[in-house]
This record gives sequence, structure tokens and C-alpha cells, in this order.
Amino acid sequence: MPLELTRYAVEEWVKNIATGDFHYTGVLDGKVQRTSYDKLRKIMYVLCKVGVCESIGRRDGYYRAIQNGVAPIEWQSIEERRDSGLILPFNLRDYVFIYPDTTAVIAGSKSSGKSGFLYRTVVLNMDRVNTVLLTNLEGGIAMLRDRFYAMDVEIPNPAPFKVIPVYDNFHDYIKEPNTLYVIDYIDAPDGTDFYLIGALVKKIDQKLQGLNSNAVIGLQKPTTRDTAFGGEGTLKAPTLYMAMDSNKLKIVDAKVPADRKLHPKNMAFTFQYAEEGTQFLNIVPDWGD
Repeated sequence: MPLELTRYAVEEWVKNIATGDFHYTGVLDGKVQRTSYDKLRKIMYVLCKVGVCESIGRRDGYYRAIQNGVAPIEWQSIEERRDSGLILPFNLRDYVFIYPDTTAVIAGSKSSGKSGFLYRTVVLNMDRVNTVLLTNLEGGIAMLRDRFYAMDVEIPNPAPFKVIPVYDNFHDYIKEPNTLYVIDYIDAPDGTDFYLIGALVKKIDQKLQGLNSNAVIGLQKPTTRDTAFGGEGTLKAPTLYMAMDSNKLKIVDAKVPADRKLHPKNMAFTFQYAEEGTQFLNIVPDWGD
């Protein structure tokens, strides 16, 4: 399906994905067709006029995003290595350190257990912190109910967490301090604009700043790679990035290891998945060679 070239899409890419200097042919991850280059140049001209980006000197066709000024932050009063307290399945906190105001991503292929991982994260944290599940309700409310109640953890009635149906613009719901947001899951707008997924993750990360909150975000990925639909752009913001396939979980990237002498990047876990109860059984860690 041909890429629809719009000012909105270009502006979102420039604001949220572009890094450093870029050539206009690289906009939207280089997926703009040559026949649309004239239209793209006109959009770039308008964005320069309104202050979103600027042309770079004599290098024709090169631009950079303009960074808007923000107030200075008070950083020296923050305690050293302040832990978020976030609890994750697979005892992942034994291997990764998670600061407040950060995101973690679980990119899962179809039927790999991604939703199970997210639901279990909700239950593991429901008695520790204000917990909110933002879900697109894929499978319906009845399936959500049955999967929660089939767990090996008793959930009180009323449940000590909120479930809110959300289908897009998840960042609009990131408002509360001292809160864990679990997002199941971010899909591409209209199912085709995959290059925007990285921007959506970044928006959530930006909304977390100063809230002392965290987000664990589900994304879909193909079985042929570890990164989600949206590619490299989805790797930029998260402090922890995981890939899940059938019976395997992999730490693709972790910005801060729990043990500074032992980095868990590329560490994997094998497991068996009891889908109805969102339980992960026979978990075996593997550090590889």
C-alpha cells in the first residue's frame, strides 16, 4: 500500500524521530516515493516557516529539527540510583535496573505471550503502586476477565487496578504521579504507518518525566526479528527492550544492568506458556556463549 504523504506525518517524524542532520529523502524512514519528492520539499518549506525545523546552510536538502527551550531542572537533589520498584515477570529485576520516569517495551510476535506478560505485570504490581492497564481490548472484555481470573494470583473484587479501553493516543492518558501504566498494545495508526510507532513510544516516555511513574508497553513484531513494527525508532526511548517469540524471551537492550559487572543484553529465557492463566512455567535463563 503506497505511503500517504501528509504534513502531519512529516511533522511528527521530524519532532519525534529525526536525530541530528537529515536529508529530506530520509524523512519517514526513506519511504517517500520519488514521485512525491516535490510535495515533500514543499512540506519541509512550510515546517521551516513555522519553526519545526530549519534548513542547514549551504547543504541543499538537509535539515535539522529545532529544539524548543525548556526550563532548567533540579537534578542534584535526586538520590543516587533511585529505583522505581517496578516488578516484572521472569524475575527480570534480578538483571536490569529500572529508574522512575522510564519506559520498558515488550515486543512480541503473534500468540507469543505478550499480553500475558503485560497482564502479569499488572498483577505483580497492583498492591505496590497505583496501576492502570490501557488496553485496546483485543479479544474482548470476557477474554480479559477470564485470563486475569485464571492466574495463580488471587485478584480482589473490586480489583486494585484500573482497566481503561484505549485505541490510540495512549500518551494522552499518562497523567498521574506514582503510577504504573501498562499498555496492551500500541498498533500502527491505520495499521500501515509503522514508522510512527517509535514516535508514539517517545511521546509516552516524555509524558512520564517528573511523574515518578513508569510505563510497560506492548508492541507487535514479526517473527523474523527482535525489533517491533516501527523498527529502530522503537528502540530509542525505552530503558528496557524485550523481544518475545514462542517459548522464548530475550533482553534486546537494557540501559542499566542490575549488576554493573554483568550486562544482560542478549540474555534469553526459555519457558512454557499457559495462555489461559497467563502463566509462564519452567523458566530457564540462558546467558548464551
